[in-house]
Amino acid sequence: MTKILFFDATNSWILAGCYLKTEDGKLEKVSEYRELHNRESSLLLIKEISHCLKVSNWEKPDIIVTTTGPGSFTGIRISVATARNFSQIWNVPVLGIDSLELYTCQYYAESESSVCVGIEAKQGKIYFGLRDSRGYWGTLDIAPDLIPETIPEDRIGSYLTGIKFSDSPEFFAGTNMKENLPSPEASLLEKSGDIKKALSKPEDHSYLHLVPNYLRGTYADDKPKVYYT
Repeated sequence: MTKILFFDATNSWILAGCYLKTEDGKLEKVSEYRELHNRESSLLLIKEISHCLKVSNWEKPDIIVTTTGPGSFTGIRISVATARNFSQIWNVPVLGIDSLELYTCQYYAESESSVCVGIEAKQGKIYFGLRDSRGYWGTLDIAPDLIPETIPEDRIGSYLTGIKFSDSPEFFAGTNMKENLPSPEASLLEKSGDIKKALSKPEDHSYLHLVPNYLRGTYADDKPKVYYT
């Protein structure tokens, strides 16, 4: 069996849990935490991870899986830094997953229909992801009214007829994600091959290889660069 520690603090919730991947390919939830915690991840993430490990009676996992963004700049930094630190301390591989890819995977498994996820991203935009029977299409940083003209023609039907999920329904209409928080279980099953590769070649999935997916540059990117001699 493979012991998987998962956590996500990239958006306005904390997801954490310990999962066992059995030899026959099934996933068993050992412990789990899912709650809204906007701007509290720096205080609560490690606490909830520690609690999940204690409940599971694990000293350490075999692999860490975490979301890397997009989402809150601070939340992404906390998720990635926490995963890096634990990976280094425990000497276990770490696998990063696009946040919207993970969210759409769970909602698609639950609804058995094409799904879209929109995360409010300020500046009049959302982080947008689409999944249908062909899999995950991709992640955009986009104004909602530009989505139809950006999605390729062969996927526009999935967008128009699919179920939409949103963390800010007043800005991007859809089922409120805060009333049905995502879960990692479907994505952990989907990523079984990647998890297996990471375990077989841990040197390719060390903490040094985990990078944040900010998607959008920070305000500092727009400032003129100053070089010192």
